[in-house]
Amino acid sequence: MDSQTLWIIKGRMEFASASAAVDAAAEERLLNDGAVKVLLTRDDMTIRWKLFSPSWASLYYLLEWLPGQYGPCRLEYFAAGWFNETYEDILQAIGRIRTLMDKSDVFLRSRVFIKPADMERAQAPGLLQDVLMKGDAPSEYGVDCVEDPLTHAFKVARIGEKTPIAQRWGMTPVCFPCMNGNDYDQLVSSIYPQVLKTGQAHYDHVYAAMQENDGRVSWVPYQRVVLPRVFRDGSRGVRVVSKIAPVDIQVI
Repeated sequence: MDSQTLWIIKGRMEFASASAAVDAAAEERLLNDGAVKVLLTRDDMTIRWKLFSPSWASLYYLLEWLPGQYGPCRLEYFAAGWFNETYEDILQAIGRIRTLMDKSDVFLRSRVFIKPADMERAQAPGLLQDVLMKGDAPSEYGVDCVEDPLTHAFKVARIGEKTPIAQRWGMTPVCFPCMNGNDYDQLVSSIYPQVLKTGQAHYDHVYAAMQENDGRVSWVPYQRVVLPRVFRDGSRGVRVVSKIAPVDIQVI
């Protein structure tokens, strides 16, 4: 068997025969009621649950069952959005689950976390290192944001085809990462005026809850470099180059 879905419901394991008919709506109800879903494949496992509705019996059963398994182990847990974490070692995954159990009542007031980073200390992707060294980036790797001279707001004018936005949300400027006026837009763009004022590139880490095209909300960690730009028509703005990558931000 290539894969098998298990459910731990109220402290009892339900195997594939009992869970095969679970559709998306039923799965949502089970997760909201504190069930834990386990997907086993030949190579790894995925564990999914909702942090705000823990069934302690099911989570403790999971902790007793896991030591007999093997990694890698992917944790998918919901707290104002879906987090995804992968651990090569089962013992690391067990430790993380215990930590998350202790934080099941955490209320996240913010959906966006930004932290300035030191390129010399951070594990920066090669693309971002190259961009900072050259002070420029090919257009296909950048998202160009133009400043409105009257309101000083920034609007996405172009999405490079090799950017994470294009690969994950598509090229349309009305997808969630490109929408104006929401908290995400206001927070991630707050550094743009400083970049234009100083003329210096800015590097930081971002962890944000973002709406996918299917409506699902996922926490996305990424690193970015913001470059000052003067575009061909004379307008001013920034070019943002980013990579989805581990960040030095612990949300939970």
